[in-house]
Amino acid sequence: MPSLDIHIALARKYLKKYDDIKDEVSFIKGNLAPDLVEDRVASHYTKKIYLENLSQILKNKIGFDDYLKTAKIDNDYEKGYFLHLLSDYKFYNNFFDKNYIEHTSYQEFKKDLYYRYNLIHNYLINNYDINYYPFENEIRKRIIASQNDANYNGEMRLNIISNKQLDDFINAILQKNITRYLSELKLS
Repeated sequence: MPSLDIHIALARKYLKKYDDIKDEVSFIKGNLAPDLVEDRVASHYTKKIYLENLSQILKNKIGFDDYLKTAKIDNDYEKGYFLHLLSDYKFYNNFFDKNYIEHTSYQEFKKDLYYRYNLIHNYLINNYDINYYPFENEIRKRIIASQNDANYNGEMRLNIISNKQLDDFINAILQKNITRYLSELKLS
């Protein structure tokens, strides 16, 4: 899933681009909520599968269809939650090189992903409005945990997310506002 930094960058850029959010704090809380809970399998509606195929694993990481069946996206918190799951779903299913996905194990993918998250942290801080308020303590804990996940004793990993790809991803997600996404999904 996109890192917390990427989610914050998306949420803050969304707020600058669109004027359909009245309660910005609730929106950002909703946007971060799926990653700030203990049971991230439930918060992401992850489908249980036991396959070694990375493509299948990533397809099932975000049960976006299951989420949409039960979601009531009628307030700013829920709009933030929607943006989070939408971006996770698109990240896992449309972002990565198909050849890489076909020839990489899930464990190697996770190593490459978390390694790259640590490298893009400063890029996001310098190029996007990354402000952790009012979630500073919880986010700092998660960032430290992800840095520990990426600690491979100096082992170099693949660069599976370039800065340009990241910018393109953020801009692609923000081509539509949430109301338009919901309308196209027939949920508004």
